[in-house]
Amino acid sequence: MKVRSNWAAIAATLLSLAACQSSHTQTAGSPSLDQPVSLSLTPGSTPSGSSPASPSPTATASPIPRKSAPFSYNNVPGVGRTIAITFDDGPSAKLTPQLLDILKARGVKATFFVVGQNAAEYPDILKRAVAEGHEIGNHSWSHLQLNRLGDAALTAQIEKTNAAIKAAIGHDPVVMRPPYGATNAKLDRRFNEQWGLKVIIWDVDPLDWKYRNSARVQNTILSQTKPGSIILVHDIHPTSVAAMPATLDALLAKGYKFVTVSELIAMGEETPATPPPAPTPVGPATPSPSSSPVPAATPANSITVPSSSPTPTP
Repeated sequence: MKVRSNWAAIAATLLSLAACQSSHTQTAGSPSLDQPVSLSLTPGSTPSGSSPASPSPTATASPIPRKSAPFSYNNVPGVGRTIAITFDDGPSAKLTPQLLDILKARGVKATFFVVGQNAAEYPDILKRAVAEGHEIGNHSWSHLQLNRLGDAALTAQIEKTNAAIKAAIGHDPVVMRPPYGATNAKLDRRFNEQWGLKVIIWDVDPLDWKYRNSARVQNTILSQTKPGSIILVHDIHPTSVAAMPATLDALLAKGYKFVTVSELIAMGEETPATPPPAPTPVGPATPSPSSSPVPAATPANSITVPSSSPTPTP
């Protein structure tokens, strides 16, 4: 029994020495199974197998479209309850001063498209009209149909009238109305580019030159007028001038405001075009205040991957 115990002690000692020698002979480059493996990530680096994140697109606002000014106008939209009343074929030595009195009593501004021959004959009426806030426009020299004239005749009709207006009020007109509304796109462009004249037509016409009836003139104007309208009347017919007090009073009672044609156009040009919708901002999502707190990051940008130790063999 004693010999057997000695042999057992010797065997245990030999096994212990063998285990120590095995642990000291591991190579330096081979990590132990129960040592942690540290993977270091350099800031800005991308782990293998993953693609870099795309930069967030920058939202840019589109420019607001600009309105292009036309050469001619029948009316001017987008100006609220503002309108322009215009009078053609004068000035009349008798009727135009009466009309000016009617307008002045109501604070109404108007535009007079004058025939050059009449303007040259009655310059003082033009001066009074401008002094009281009205506008003077070109209506040709002798009321001819301009789209049937040759180049020289057309030029004479416009330039002689411009000269008569300038002699009376000190400056050229900036608006014109072709007699009978007889024009075309080519003429409209020429009036604008050669003489700086905007072409003014109309959208309210009581046909007062044809129907010499004051009540009809009034009723037609009241039924056709809408915001931005340009009203055509003639200040050379007694029935037309006689219709003005009741007509103007009724329009004022409806809340309309009277301005000159150039003022109406300027108001329309100040109205911006419809802007595009505002762009949606693009950027990183903002965490909700109620979201769970994010665990603290591992120091030194390292990820520790522990490995399990092998189970000892019994």
